[in-house]
Amino acid sequence: METRFLRFETTLQRAVAVKGVGLHSGVPVNLRITPAPAGTGIVFRRSDLNFFPIPASWKHVARVSYATSLMRQGVLISTTEHLLSTLYSFAIDNAYIEIDNLEVPILDGSGKPFVDLLRSAGVRQLRKQRNICRSSVR
Repeated sequence: METRFLRFETTLQRAVAVKGVGLHSGVPVNLRITPAPAGTGIVFRRSDLNFFPIPASWKHVARVSYATSLMRQGVLISTTEHLLSTLYSFAIDNAYIEIDNLEVPILDGSGKPFVDLLRSAGVRQLRKQRNICRSSVR
């Protein structure tokens, strides 16, 4: 990816969806990733709970044993690591992740299905510059 492209926030070109089963819970789950406006960040939205939002932030990390789980006001999203690492690798800053159960589907156990999903969605540059942390250590 070009350096100039990384100066601005990004989102998806279009919404994408996938169905699967939660690894630890065994429950069926539908997941949809949609574009979000600049400054939104990555936000999980539990569609089974009136789209209750849980931002993907260190503030909401509930546990990391066997799966990275996020929790806000008692509402849980589990096994987020493959999806979140794939969004990071695509430099996606803003997206809504609609999910109708408590766990991201495991799919084939790797990040590859999410890579394929994001490739099909495409990346769109937004007009807001990224906030970049710079170290003063050289």
